Amino acid sequence: MRREWAIYAVLAALLMAAQLAAQLERPRPQGVRPGINVAHFRNSWQVLEPITRGNLSIYPVVSTLKVDASDFLTLDEGLASGVVRVAERGQLDRGMQRRRPELEWPRPVEPSFDERARVNELVLVNDSSQPLILLAGEVVSGGKQTRIIGADVVVPPHSAPIPLTVFCVEHGRWTAGGAGFSAAKAMAHPGIRREAQANQSQQGVWDSVSRSVAQLGASAPTQSYLDALESPKAKRELEQFAGSFQADYERELRAKLQGRDAVGVIVAINGELVWSDVFPSSDLFHKYWPKLLRSYVLEAEGSGRGVKNVPSTKQALAYLLEDVGRASIRTEPGAYRRTEISGDEYKIVALEALVKAGNGGLLAHYNKMAIG
Repeated sequence: MRREWAIYAVLAALLMAAQLAAQLERPRPQGVRPGINVAHFRNSWQVLEPITRGNLSIYPVVSTLKVDASDFLTLDEGLASGVVRVAERGQLDRGMQRRRPELEWPRPVEPSFDERARVNELVLVNDSSQPLILLAGEVVSGGKQTRIIGADVVVPPHSAPIPLTVFCVEHGRWTAGGAGFSAAKAMAHPGIRREAQANQSQQGVWDSVSRSVAQLGASAPTQSYLDALESPKAKRELEQFAGSFQADYERELRAKLQGRDAVGVIVAINGELVWSDVFPSSDLFHKYWPKLLRSYVLEAEGSGRGVKNVPSTKQALAYLLEDVGRASIRTEPGAYRRTEISGDEYKIVALEALVKAGNGGLLAHYNKMAIG
């Protein structure tokens, strides 16, 4: 009997060893590297000399970390390909109303609860096999009003329909504007993003949109931020400045990288450090870069032409890394962890993807904004 138990014990040990070896040999999902978290990224960041045009200075943020973030799907990519769908509450087709009870999050929308459309809530489905990143300020057009995403989040692959916090950027319309929503391929400028993500104020968003419409001199009867951006005059002036800045940025950056990757930027306007957007990899950053740049240009255009000394790279790095303040953390298991730090003059939002990574997150986006 003892001999039989010994044989069983050996067989069980061999089976467990085989299972463990199979798990170790199994390739990790792309874009998910447990342990490459906020602290790792912050320690790798360096800031290059700014590129300045007029009252706008942009400091490239570079890193020596090599991170594969290619598995992340952006909102523009998902909506354009049809694997991500956004709709008003109550307007999803029944084929989208599936359930994934094994997941703690996303908690699915219950159609029987309340099917009325709401200004500050849409419904989203990620039908792709990739984790989806949503950034506060991204513009989606259609439905009863054009909206912007209200907060940085990560949506797991093959998600159930989830409620999506949004803010209206088209104050004067509440009528159907087409079937579903499409990618506007635009990012609201920092003043609007701040009202959405930091202040969570719909009125603040509307006030910022109204100022932008007036500043652009655009005809937007419904106070539509997107209509103002796409007006011939605004589009011509914005593209001319942003296109020239982007060409200068890329030319000057090539000479400064020296084996490092550009993963984000710090923004100064009128000599004041006001904003940053940093990502885990150069590839992911450059997916957002064109619309981010245009949002910075628009912010600078609306901020006067104050002539001040441009902050040094040392000051820019100190701005990026300072993180003293009240911290709050929201964690959605299997999806994301969002850490918010509120200081006296700034707010930080650090978004980590937890998809298939357990408690070891991968920093997906680091946003710091001046609020003083």
